[in-house]
Amino acid sequence: MRGCETGYLANGRVPFIRGGEGSKEAVVFFGVNALLKSLHSNPQRYARQIARLLPTHRFTILGYASSRYADIVADMAVAVAAPPDVVMGISFGGFVAMRFAALHPHLAPRLVLLVSAHRFSAAGASRIERQFAALRRNDLQTFLGENATLFRRPWYNWLVRLKLRRHSLEGYRQASAILADYEQLLGREPEENADYCRRIQCPTLVVGAEKDQLFGGSVLEETARLICDAQLRIFQNETHMLPIENGAGVAAVLKTFLA
Repeated sequence: MRGCETGYLANGRVPFIRGGEGSKEAVVFFGVNALLKSLHSNPQRYARQIARLLPTHRFTILGYASSRYADIVADMAVAVAAPPDVVMGISFGGFVAMRFAALHPHLAPRLVLLVSAHRFSAAGASRIERQFAALRRNDLQTFLGENATLFRRPWYNWLVRLKLRRHSLEGYRQASAILADYEQLLGREPEENADYCRRIQCPTLVVGAEKDQLFGGSVLEETARLICDAQLRIFQNETHMLPIENGAGVAAVLKTFLA
């Protein structure tokens, strides 16, 4: 992939990364990392991850400038000036994408919910509560460990923990600032998500992992049933880091859906 471009949209409110090659356009609502640090902290890495999933698309990755869903979706409607070929929400970004597709159907001709669902599983809700507990005691390192150790491969989770211990937390927002956003966006599970899913009219692909620590297989199935025109693809024995650990498999599924 060639270089990427960074900047701000929606009157300077919404950070973006642009990259990729091809004749089609994709808009990507990023995961929770966009709440933890600047989207521009590692643009090349983020762009490479998306390029691997969408090798035939030019893409715009969008971050967030508010801790209220209504404001986030309003910002996105300004940032997405013309309808792309597909809108994709990754993890937390799926919560945003559901609302965006329901409220602005003319800007979302196709939708992908990647490792995301309309609600957390029971295990996922417990993990989120542990993250809240770490933030409340200002323990950013433990909080980040709960967020990052979601790989299928145990040794990779071990490496992540080692990196968090050895390296400073420079670049991350303060725990109090993250907590404020979490309380607004995740403190009470967005009950409206199911209603927004029922309002989605565009062809939708729900793709996730059987052993996702936040959105397990049965929750993904629920989400697909709520959307009138949804396909479901669950990767067996994979976890929340499916897009990173099995990017080639995800890319193949996306290619078929977007053909």
